[in-house]
Amino acid sequence: MCQMLLLPDKPGNTKYTPKHKLLPLRERPVERVSARADACTIIELLAALLGGPQPIETADALLAHFNGRLSDLRRAPAHEIADIPGIGQQNAARIRAAVELGLRLMLNTEEDRPTIHSPADAAGMLQHEMSALEQEHLRVILLDTRNRVIDIVEIYHGSLNSAQVRVAELFKPAIQRMSAAIILVHNHPSGDPTPSPDDVAVTRAVVQAGKLLDIDTLDHLVIGRGRFVSLKERGLGFDGRVSEMRPGYRLRLARYSIQEDDDLIYAYTRSQALEDGVLVDVSQMASEAGFRYPTAITADLHARITPNEREKALGQSYEGRLWDVVFLASFATRQAGTHDRCSFEVNLFEADEAPPDHTHRSTLSLWMVVGPGDQGEPVITIGFPEDF
Repeated sequence: MCQMLLLPDKPGNTKYTPKHKLLPLRERPVERVSARADACTIIELLAALLGGPQPIETADALLAHFNGRLSDLRRAPAHEIADIPGIGQQNAARIRAAVELGLRLMLNTEEDRPTIHSPADAAGMLQHEMSALEQEHLRVILLDTRNRVIDIVEIYHGSLNSAQVRVAELFKPAIQRMSAAIILVHNHPSGDPTPSPDDVAVTRAVVQAGKLLDIDTLDHLVIGRGRFVSLKERGLGFDGRVSEMRPGYRLRLARYSIQEDDDLIYAYTRSQALEDGVLVDVSQMASEAGFRYPTAITADLHARITPNEREKALGQSYEGRLWDVVFLASFATRQAGTHDRCSFEVNLFEADEAPPDHTHRSTLSLWMVVGPGDQGEPVITIGFPEDF
């Protein structure tokens, strides 16, 4: 809480003197901000904005209420700010206006406009504020041809579902501002960012409309409490796979598994996939075959090339089979040139583990895919077509 300064007034009496009255004129908040705002403290900036008979004390109380965190002040509702002693509705409105002007200045200054390189960049702009909202809000980030932010526009608040969201209304600000691309962002007040069927339906409709309007729907983010989900990374509502993306916008590589009604319902980042055993790292052997990037095979392929006891007795080994896979993948890559995906086949000698011990040769049809890793670095994944 702010410190009270008591000075003698009359013998036996004390009178409170506001802090700014104790300062030389040139050191008071308004004069300091007028002379050089960039050298002022946060308290001085707030005091100059608030004014009143005790501006420094009021600024102290305001900042103390939010534990010194401007990010909390930024996303606080006006009524919470107004309830702080000394603030009131008028000052709360001034604070909200100043915050919004600062944000708009940042977005409209050509050289300082933020650039969106990844889902995390987009989420970082809105996550603190939107994670605290008590209702669902749908906002659109408008981007230029270089993925720089033009503006952030709120389209709806309330309950987001495919019946309520009018795609034409959603694209209206993008058309007016001549945006090259958009990113949808909405929050789940429950705190769980798992996309709902309605989220996927809205995304699919917007992606299709964007193709007709020549405005790329770069992503749809769902904001939860402390985390977010990128529908583009999960392949939900988007036709293209991870490798087919807009230049300059990097996704974490995901391994997609189960499909239901054309919607991918499970997804892993690469690090999660390796940790969970969904992918198996084979980078060392792959480097011997000529690969320069981290390489993994899918769990299904790993299980298929692991020999049973009968096959081991007949001279088959996991290492030998894996070498066939990575060598033929390397050969197929050289033939494919610069493509980020190629197909190839591997012949596998197999034996039944139970009598009558039949042996046979199988042909495995495989894919090798080059895509971005968790930090955007190139990585290689080898597996069956249905694994991607």
